[in-house]
Amino acid sequence: MGLMEKAAACLAVLLFAAGSARADSGVVHRWRTADAATQSAALGLAREAFDAYVERHVVIACPADLPPLLRERAGVFVSSMDERGAPRCCMGTLYPTQSDIAHEIIASAVAAAGHDRRFAPVTSALAHRIRLIVSIVAAPVPIASPEGLDPVADGLAAEAGGRFGVVLSGETRKRDRMIAWARIRAGGGAVRWFRIDDVRMIEAGGGSEHTSRP
Repeated sequence: MGLMEKAAACLAVLLFAAGSARADSGVVHRWRTADAATQSAALGLAREAFDAYVERHVVIACPADLPPLLRERAGVFVSSMDERGAPRCCMGTLYPTQSDIAHEIIASAVAAAGHDRRFAPVTSALAHRIRLIVSIVAAPVPIASPEGLDPVADGLAAEAGGRFGVVLSGETRKRDRMIAWARIRAGGGAVRWFRIDDVRMIEAGGGSEHTSRP
């Protein structure tokens, strides 16, 4: 198992809400083809919100002048990884809980920066050494079995007793690990399965790396 997969194995994604709201089913497709300026705006907003909460413990106001895609609605995860590629924090929601994606990014970044209790608090020094990842997700689609999913292209959620265990696309290249991690993150036992369509953007130096479903 490689470093990234060892790291992902211990990462249990937490949801702060799983409400009844549904995002437009085409939103992930539109993000998949988003231009560089829109991707940079999403990552820049996540970074500003993350750093502001780490350094000053404040929640930033949402900027008024944003690309149109940031005014759509979808679930969002904000996560981070250290210099070795190991996860440092991750929080988000499968369903829209805010008025738009921009507000979802801020809420998820704040939660990742200060409310992921699986990790020690993020310090200002650490915040500048980690890369942030913004994932835009469509509403989960119920499936009978995850056996046909491609873990590189598909995300997976397992639900048990109202608790969701989420594995976003690309966390592992092996389906059996994706299934095992989702089940563990949901608390184990009997689960219901959901496919997740997601697209993620990763900080990389001064720009971003855009990774998505082929």
